[in-house]
Formats: sequence, C-alpha cells, structure tokens
Amino acid sequence: MNPQRSQHHEPAQPDPAHLTVIVAESEKTVRTTLVQILKEIGFGDIVEAATGSEAWTHLRAHGADFVVAGWHMPEMNGMALLKIMRAEEDLSAIPVFLVTASITKSQVIEAGEAGVTDIVLLPLTLETFRRKVQAVFADRLEPRFRRAERLFQKGLDLMKQQRWQDALKAFQAVLQVHENAEVYYNLGYIKTAQGAYEEALHYFRRATQIKRDFARAHRMMGTCYLKLGRPRLAQQSFQKAAEIYMEKQMDDSAEEVFKEVLKLNPDTINVYNNLGIIYRRRGRYEMAVRQYKKALKVNPRDENIYYNLARTYFEWRRWKKALAALNQALKINPDFAEARALAQNVRLRLEEKKTET
Repeated sequence: MNPQRSQHHEPAQPDPAHLTVIVAESEKTVRTTLVQILKEIGFGDIVEAATGSEAWTHLRAHGADFVVAGWHMPEMNGMALLKIMRAEEDLSAIPVFLVTASITKSQVIEAGEAGVTDIVLLPLTLETFRRKVQAVFADRLEPRFRRAERLFQKGLDLMKQQRWQDALKAFQAVLQVHENAEVYYNLGYIKTAQGAYEEALHYFRRATQIKRDFARAHRMMGTCYLKLGRPRLAQQSFQKAAEIYMEKQMDDSAEEVFKEVLKLNPDTINVYNNLGIIYRRRGRYEMAVRQYKKALKVNPRDENIYYNLARTYFEWRRWKKALAALNQALKINPDFAEARALAQNVRLRLEEKKTET
C-alpha cells in the first residue's frame, strides 16, 4: 500500500457477483421484487426462502454473505432469524436487512438492539436499495476493516490450537480498529481457559454491554462465577442466558443452561416453569406436566403455573385435567382473564365431547 495516497481515496466497490445472498420473504410478489433488484445490482448467487426457518436451515448448512429477510413471516419471522444469527459465532457478522411495509419507533429500537444492519421500507426503489447495499459492503473493503477481519480470523485459529497468549494479542489488536462483542467474548474465553476468571468476567461484561442478548457471554459469566465460588451470581447469569435462548426459541441451549441452574438450586421455581414451556413447545406433554408439578411443590399458590399446566393439558386434549388446573388458577386469582377465557374454551370442548358420545 502506498503511504502517500490521498486520505480521501474511495474504497473500491465490492463485486456482488461473488457474494451469496439469501432472500427470505413469505410474500412471493415481494420476494420476486427483491430478487429482481438484487440481480440488477449484480448479485449472482441468490437463494430464495419462503420462511425464516428455510433461511436458517440454509445458513447453518452453507452460510451466506448477506441476508435480506421480511419482518413478518410464518414459523420464524425476520426478527427471530436476526436474533438467532447474532447468537451464533459463525453467523453473527453477516449483514442482515429487514424488510417491512411499516414500522414503529419501538420496533426500530428492538431491531437496533438485536443487531440489524439496516431496515428497508416497502415499496423500495433500485437506487435506494443499491445505495444501502454498497454502503455495507464498501465498509468491509476498507483496509482497516479488512485488517481487523484478518486478525479476528487469526485469533480464532490460534484459539483452536490453544495458543492462548498469541490469540489474546490478535484479538486485542482487533480492538484497536473497532469494538466488537464477539472479540470481547473470545478474550473472556481465553482468560477463562487460563484460569484468570476475574479478568474473564471483565471481558464478558463488556460483551454483554455491547450486545445485551449475548447468551453465550452470560453463560460463560456463570461459569466464571462458579469457579470463583459465587453461586448466587452464577445462578443469575445462567438464568439470564437461558431466558435469552428461550426468547430466541433456541430451546436445546436453554434446556442445557436451566439444568445447570437446577444443580445450583433445585428449588428454582422459574426453571421448572420454563422447562415446562420448552417441553410443551416440543409436544413432550408428560415431561412438561412433570416440570409444572415440581414448580407447584415449591410454590402451590402460583396461578401462572396452574395456567401453564392447563395449557399443556389443553394441547394434549386432556380437557378435564385442563379445567381442574384452570379452576385452581382462578381460585387463587379470580380476576385472571386469560385463565377464565381458556376455561370457557375447555368447557365448550367438553360439551362437544358429550354431544359426540
């Protein structure tokens, strides 16, 4: 690189033909329009997905350089896809555009906190979309950014070799270019491997300050607190991690962390309740009922647990048991509107069953 070059030199524009973009949108007309515009911009490898779940399956198998996702989709909407991508180390840096016809201020804030790259309002124009795309990928060709990416990859490779001190230097060099939650997480991971748990906590806290829903960082904080003999703080960190995983519908990870919490405190009512929700969502009703009953042993006066138990019985088509659980919820809280509405629905099902027989 010539050190005499102008400070105002514009970085070369990226060649989209060499980039893979996933377009996830349930409305076929909108998806077709997005694909057409991306082709006109020059993208050569475009993968179409009708749902966020399809996009996620492709991402996990093949990766991508860019994702354009509709905010409103069945199964997994654009926001859910964004959150689950930002939680995965290998996918967290991929630019994500969310596409929507309308948006509120609170949704803009939510998307920003989740790590959206840009929000595109429909109807869109070729020039507006082109400008947004070029702004993202031109930044990634800027020399300092490229150097940071090389250092980050070098740090990951050194970590795999357990060359902790060299990896530490590589990630610290990345921070000279720009702050990044993943970099702080990796620094914390290295310090954990070295047994420097207080220093690790410092890095994990910084990661969660930049990215509040960074479940892996919260989980590692729990591990560090355990090593330092602080079980109460460990429990809080593990629960935070598990709740984030649940919000992102990463139920397998949530289940693992909740089980770690139970090792620390077997009487943690929220854990049994949340495990019940996870098993219910999977259709594992017997296991869900078992968890709710454990929660009720700890606190038999919690109407919300009775309600969740009733929902499980309802989905399981155990109408009488559902009604019994709802009656208990309403006995504790007669103003529980959701329980009252579900109870009415259950009674209708029971009446239908009588009519059929």
